[in-house]
Amino acid sequence: MRRLIVLDTFPLSSAAKPMSPAGAQPTVLDECRAWISDCIAAGNQVVVPAICYYEVLRELERLRANVQISRLRAFCRAHPGRYLPLEDRHLETAARLWADTRNAGLPTASLDALDGDVILAAQVMTLISLGHDPIVATTNVAHISRFVPAKHWNSIAP
Repeated sequence: MRRLIVLDTFPLSSAAKPMSPAGAQPTVLDECRAWISDCIAAGNQVVVPAICYYEVLRELERLRANVQISRLRAFCRAHPGRYLPLEDRHLETAARLWADTRNAGLPTASLDALDGDVILAAQVMTLISLGHDPIVATTNVAHISRFVPAKHWNSIAP
């Protein structure tokens, strides 16, 4: 069964990291990168929301990690439809989610934070409204699953 898997920041960051040397103990990033490859090989569609791309890219830019930046860009552009651009409707939905969670006393980030979680959720909500059945692959299940289906990436079978 083909699934739509939306990558949050940690899984996406693994796509940009270099492989560990041969014979070295695999890192969690190696395991996550292999999981993404297995998901794609199994016929699943992997999607990268713009907000997650931004969050990974900004840290790679800070580190001046040009090779990793190239890997990230290549991964995001590898297939049409992999990259989900940010639109005004996503920002409007995210603003509403942010306000609703604040008013309910359940914020997902500090008051002065941009709160990428609600922007990610808004992008995923658009996929749902178009009839898709996405699952967000994340390490932050508690915050994301308030809004959209989410599981820890290593609990999603390829």
